[in-house]
Amino acid sequence: MPLKIETLTLNDSVEQYVNKSIVPEAQQICDDVVLLWKEEPSTEDLEIDGLFERIILRHPEWRITQHTLLHTLTKHNLYATDEAELETYCSQVELPNVSEVLKDLGLPKNIELRAAGNGRGRGLFAKHEIQQGELISAESMPLVTIPPIEKLTLMQAGKVCSLCGNSLGHSDHFIMMNGLDCNGCRSVWCNRNCKKRDLTHAALKHVKARNQAISGSGWAKFEKFCMDNVFVAAYSVGIIYASSLVGKDDILKRFAPLAQVSQRLRNRVSDSTNVGGTFDASSGAVGTSDPEPIWERAYELFKEAFPKSAEIDLDKFLIYVGKFNLNQVAGQIYPLYAFINHDCEPNVRYEIDDKLRLKVYARKIIKAGDELFTTYVNPLHGVKLRRRELRVNWGFLCQCNRCNKELSQRTVKMRAAQFSLPSHSFADQSRRRSSMRNARPDLTDLLKNGQEFDLEIPDNVGISHRRRTSVRFDNNVTVAVEE
Repeated sequence: MPLKIETLTLNDSVEQYVNKSIVPEAQQICDDVVLLWKEEPSTEDLEIDGLFERIILRHPEWRITQHTLLHTLTKHNLYATDEAELETYCSQVELPNVSEVLKDLGLPKNIELRAAGNGRGRGLFAKHEIQQGELISAESMPLVTIPPIEKLTLMQAGKVCSLCGNSLGHSDHFIMMNGLDCNGCRSVWCNRNCKKRDLTHAALKHVKARNQAISGSGWAKFEKFCMDNVFVAAYSVGIIYASSLVGKDDILKRFAPLAQVSQRLRNRVSDSTNVGGTFDASSGAVGTSDPEPIWERAYELFKEAFPKSAEIDLDKFLIYVGKFNLNQVAGQIYPLYAFINHDCEPNVRYEIDDKLRLKVYARKIIKAGDELFTTYVNPLHGVKLRRRELRVNWGFLCQCNRCNKELSQRTVKMRAAQFSLPSHSFADQSRRRSSMRNARPDLTDLLKNGQEFDLEIPDNVGISHRRRTSVRFDNNVTVAVEE
């Protein structure tokens, strides 16, 4: 059977999109740009024309102009030639009075809380010199223990601890003999400490509970809604509010002095909430361009769960949501740690053990009078990504020494790249390519250099009506087909 050689296009190449072009939404554009910056941090230095080329290369099916890209990114605070044009909300963050609960914070003797400079509000300062590695403070438990929302289904089935979500390592006999199971439902705790700390369990999980301020059936609907929409902050606010109703301590009084801002304002400044987004990445942003309907429905169900919460309207509910997102660490609220400000070169670090105890240690020697600094973001990220995460999630553009130094270095490198000349002339490069074409490299060289080549067709193919593919390294494939 005679054969002929044909060169075909792969499925993911440009040609397939000729008749399938689409106009992307603004959210799609923002998410893809942020994702590109995460995957290739160097692309954050590209001007708008270079960025446009990269986006079209990633999405050849998109019908979009460079002007549209510029307008979209500028509108969503992702691109600006002047930092002053980027929207921040740090000036609108409220710092409630802390004097009433100062004694309840558990401040160590060597630490004081006072006003901080440069617009940072307030912070923790060392009274005396602290040595590297020294334990500075310890919080034995968070404000309230918030169960991990992603494990609620397993908790309801009695597969993991009903409070902390840890796997159960005990036999059924051990659990029953030690009273670690619930008499009213299938919930189980991993130890007596978790069962003792789970103050809201009966009121929230048992429909016939006597607390008239909490509706068990209403909570079930609110909890399911938060699970379905991954609305972690709203669920956490519900746990905190329920704890204030059933607990002995005034939980809301200790929650009140923490920094706060409405989630509505935070959402307006966010760059994106999808795969490439940085907004509330650790606490579950509402992944929609218009979260208002979800907020309103969550509030309605919150009121149904807590029928006597007359003091909380929608605006206050969203302030609580924003307050939680501003101050949470690993999904929990630690009132003392929440007063430590950010620096990209922190002088303290924290550890959280499996019992949710948070300890703060000195990373370096801290002199008397120096402020304690932690990091709110991953310090291994590039300066652009760090500052964007801080602006979106905490409302400020970081001006720490490390950020300013790295920004200056990037500017110098960009200017040097613009004025640098290639080390070899075009003629030398052309001569080198020509000599490569005339040479006959072996298979090893071809594989190393990434060049395309065709395999010889055997005399006896042996299988009819089948195509034999060649080895290829680009968007085209050369095949042998029957005539």
